[in-house]
Amino acid sequence: MTETLFCYACRTHHPRELMHRFHTRHGLRWRCRRSIEAARYSIAERDAFGRLQTEINRARAEQTAGRPFIPLLARRLQR
Repeated sequence: MTETLFCYACRTHHPRELMHRFHTRHGLRWRCRRSIEAARYSIAERDAFGRLQTEINRARAEQTAGRPFIPLLARRLQR
């Protein structure tokens, strides 16, 4: 299994090889190449990227919400 890191720009996890560290006013943060490249485009294209990422995140949240709830103790016993 590959190691994943959380991208603060698109708020999802990506494989480590697609990530870069960025200095922010809050310290070092991880950011994916896709969001870095999207930031280089015009304002309209960046807004389109943001809307697309929002839709992706919403779809994932709905998919996750549809899963049955398994209590922590039961998940530990499944291992």
